[in-house]
Amino acid sequence: MKLAIAKITKPHGIKGEVRASVLLDSPELFCRVKSAYLEDVKVRVSARKSGDGGAIVHIQNVLTRDDAELLRGKTLYVEREEAEKLKENEFFVDDLIGLTFFAGEREIGKITEIYKGGRTADVIEIGGEKGVMLPYLKRLSAVVLPEEGKMIVDPKVFEEVAVYEN
Repeated sequence: MKLAIAKITKPHGIKGEVRASVLLDSPELFCRVKSAYLEDVKVRVSARKSGDGGAIVHIQNVLTRDDAELLRGKTLYVEREEAEKLKENEFFVDDLIGLTFFAGEREIGKITEIYKGGRTADVIEIGGEKGVMLPYLKRLSAVVLPEEGKMIVDPKVFEEVAVYEN
């Protein structure tokens, strides 16, 4: 199974480099990756941090700005076995997508997306009766139970920070 590690946002410069939104806890982790999958093709990559919490990436055989433009919106992946080992209570974003989200005992919906916040909190998007977005904050006291398909947060904090779509 492949894990998403970065999403290409736009070209950078004229030599084929791209800017990427890093889907890991830090750009430093991404910068240690030496190869990744671009669609189903394994490519060599080299990356450096950018000031916005993302990375500037050189991808094998991407040599011009026009080449880089074709990659806009594409995602870089690694095989799960090649990913860094997680510490206790750490999870890959891909493992959280699809979990049923609860505020206390009240079911809110399924986690549909997690947006990396760069220098700010990550944002969780939940689909359901009403769409909801909220920052992933420590004070939510999230309990993640992937084997049960659930994420449970403090209902009081949820009501303080949740933003419902119209």
